[in-house]
Amino acid sequence: MNYSVRFRPEVIDDLDQASKWYEERRKGLGAEFLATCKEAVGKLEENPERAAVGERGVRSMRISRFPYVIHYRIESQIVVIFAIMFGGRDSSEWLDRV
Repeated sequence: MNYSVRFRPEVIDDLDQASKWYEERRKGLGAEFLATCKEAVGKLEENPERAAVGERGVRSMRISRFPYVIHYRIESQIVVIFAIMFGGRDSSEWLDRV
């Protein structure tokens, strides 16, 4: 069964900032980052329980190739994504979104 995915508005800013940063490093890398994120979100639609439940019921899944993590929670049949951020960032950067 596929789940629906809902993004908090801040996630768009997360993705925009990260893709711009990668694009500044190498032309086309920002688009590759976004494609990798899209692929990871697709995996969450298929099986959001793939990551363990952590603080405040939030799950965290690393994306492939880039050092970024998707922070999300399952609410009924909806995957609510709170943040897609660099894996080394302090969790306080996104916990207030929960």
